[in-house]
Amino acid sequence: MRSLSLAAGLLALSVAASPAFGQVTITSMSSTKTPDIDAPCRIPFEKLKDVKTHEPFPMDAAINENENLPQNVRNRYVVADFNTTDENGTCKGVVEYISRLEELSEFPRLRKIAAARNVELAALAKETPKKLLDSEEASEDEVAALTTELEDLNNYLDQVNKFKTDHVVKARVYNGWCVGQTLNFCEIKDGKPKLVYRFVTSSSRWQQRPDNNYYAPINYIAKRNWSSDRRYTPADAKRDARMGGGVPHIAMFENGGNPIEMPNFMHFLPQKGYVGERANGIHQIAGGLDSGGTFGAPVSLGCVRLSRYQAKLARWWTPQNAKFFIYLETNQYRNYGDAKTAKARNFINPPPVNTAGPPRQPEPTGGLFSLFR
Repeated sequence: MRSLSLAAGLLALSVAASPAFGQVTITSMSSTKTPDIDAPCRIPFEKLKDVKTHEPFPMDAAINENENLPQNVRNRYVVADFNTTDENGTCKGVVEYISRLEELSEFPRLRKIAAARNVELAALAKETPKKLLDSEEASEDEVAALTTELEDLNNYLDQVNKFKTDHVVKARVYNGWCVGQTLNFCEIKDGKPKLVYRFVTSSSRWQQRPDNNYYAPINYIAKRNWSSDRRYTPADAKRDARMGGGVPHIAMFENGGNPIEMPNFMHFLPQKGYVGERANGIHQIAGGLDSGGTFGAPVSLGCVRLSRYQAKLARWWTPQNAKFFIYLETNQYRNYGDAKTAKARNFINPPPVNTAGPPRQPEPTGGLFSLFR
């Protein structure tokens, strides 16, 4: 099912491009019958070099260090692929991927019950644990485990699912921007990296150089903040406790004295012993809109940005202290491209940003938040 979903998305990507380029895309895709959906999740262990060892990271580097978390949650990690082009300088484009609710490791018991009843998982949300177990002999542990799954299911439906939109498909060059940056949410399952979500994202607008330590190769999620468009409930507090931590506070970008909310802000810090900027986060783009078609290209002040639904889903799914790997190659980090050839152009650094007054653009581009200024 994963392959079919991706293939459909890639076909849509071809159609979204210009006619000439779309034909090139379809031709080049025809030789790849089964896309490797999990490849982004293997980047830390195959392509990303540890600056200390000059070798890829071992797989156990992705494991959450909080031993109190359930193992499936400890196995979750995030991989940012900030390269907008492939090795040949061709802009990559983006096809988002969102696993079905039934595929999430949160719901092993509910999944079996839904399959036995031949119903969607969400249809079980309002049932009671004892009714679902359909047995007077159910143990307290069984009831407690199913209660937790039901609480998480209802929390997802109440606080995330209502914001759901279609996954994003973007052509390789969109309005002149070289598109290809993704944020990948991964889980080690049965000893193998598996993709759960892939979202389009945008990173720093400044060109990255080989000696630039702006982004550390390995980071961790230090704090998980909330957003103003939904109420933080006792159910959210329980979910956060199960995910290792989270707060109802809202992170603000100080913006020269004109604060702007950065919804669902997940502050990340370099892993101990590594160098990198300490005042960035993963967050929902203000307004949740792709202004000017820039999403997927490096256009932010430094933060890693997501669309509205994607940011809420990311905060809900990602545990505190999850490892966050950042991969970029200098020659593949490009911001503009040629729509006819899909080839990237040389990186153009923008003029300095004026943060003394209101933002120049209709939407803020993320960046340092007030706690660290």
